[in-house]
Amino acid sequence: MRTSLIAVAALGLLSTLACADAPITAADLQADGQLRPSSQQSVHHASSEANRPKAQRAERLRVTGLLAPQSQGALEDSTRFSVEGEAIYLHLRADDLTEPRPVTFVWTHGDERRETMGFLQPAETLAPAASLLLDQPLAREGEQDTKDFDPLAHAGAWSVEVYSTDANGRSLVFERTFEVLEAETFAAYQAEQVALVEQGPA
Repeated sequence: MRTSLIAVAALGLLSTLACADAPITAADLQADGQLRPSSQQSVHHASSEANRPKAQRAERLRVTGLLAPQSQGALEDSTRFSVEGEAIYLHLRADDLTEPRPVTFVWTHGDERRETMGFLQPAETLAPAASLLLDQPLAREGEQDTKDFDPLAHAGAWSVEVYSTDANGRSLVFERTFEVLEAETFAAYQAEQVALVEQGPA
């Protein structure tokens, strides 16, 4: 009779704990059919781990963009700009973005580097995201006197990078290289582009 009661108790206990991750074996049961204390802790820990919410991982952003001398309206995508221009504007679009996402913009010219914080906004079209002023030094405001700044210092090769920080850490989501040309060089470049358009396909 005692053996039957123990078997029934063990069967009931196994049914109750069937959802636990760790299997119940004969070694986990005492003589009266009760679960050993150490086994109870193991089952409780396994169950807690299984039911604990998992941290969500942000999906990698898919970003498209262009650089243009215009801040709005009809945009002319370009990789070459005149040093006499007012600014270079970065326009971006992030696909499937449902809320503003903080990002870091990194502008690099030679040994100079400037990082600024900003946001990618949910939008179905390209939108202004950041800009590079050509009549001011790359250094942050207050770090360098702008009174005697020579815009020719901006001439040369540049790059702009956009980084997103999420559950996966900091990741590069967009990058672009471009050139800032002296006025005469830029005028010659424009004349060359016009000639190519007028010439048409070969």
